[in-house]
Amino acid sequence: MTPMLGKEKADVEQACMRPCTDDGLPMMGKICGSENAFIATGHNCWGILWGPITGLAMSELVLDGKAKALDLHPFSPHRFQRK
Repeated sequence: MTPMLGKEKADVEQACMRPCTDDGLPMMGKICGSENAFIATGHNCWGILWGPITGLAMSELVLDGKAKALDLHPFSPHRFQRK
């Protein structure tokens, strides 16, 4: 993937991965600069509970172009773009 992969020492070592964003909110929505790529990640330890509403909202977004079950604006991947 990248020449640097494996050459640097890990910052943290742990037994499991809990994907979490810098602001603690999941990332759900269309991937910046893409036409048909979407992301739903970063739910941390709440993934099992967020699963049903995430699946519903993301399926609405993919199929209808807009999520109706949940306002995805607070979870937009675009919030991490540098301005």
